Amino acid sequence: MKQILISLVLIVSLTQCNSREKDIQGLWRTDSISNYVNGLSFTNNTMDEHWSYFEYKPDGSVFERRGKEFRKSYYKLTGADSLTYSDSTGYALNQYQILHLDEKILVLKKSQKPYLAGKNQELYEIRYFSKTTADNTLASQKK
Repeated sequence: MKQILISLVLIVSLTQCNSREKDIQGLWRTDSISNYVNGLSFTNNTMDEHWSYFEYKPDGSVFERRGKEFRKSYYKLTGADSLTYSDSTGYALNQYQILHLDEKILVLKKSQKPYLAGKNQELYEIRYFSKTTADNTLASQKK
């Protein structure tokens, strides 16, 4: 009975990671960025030239596009709620907690190091994305 339960849990977790990989693939537009610092928060939801589009490819590469510039890195879902970006050598660049992921919405949280020494400090950033198409991206850049 115990082996059946362990097998069932393993199958469910593997299926969940596979469906999440399919959900994350595609083009995502940044909608807003919230910063939280020791009880204070600020949300920027005004799109400007500093905001990026992220295109997640099935081969594990991700292209961050900002205007005419782009940067290539690699992504990996390292658990049901973890997303890791790495460079071409496999060195981890950033790690995010996936707060929400479905076929239309992606919400990522990144914990940040405290600015000052001391206990009880909490700093993080939450990024909200919506799935889009290349046609929508070109239309918004022309405005």
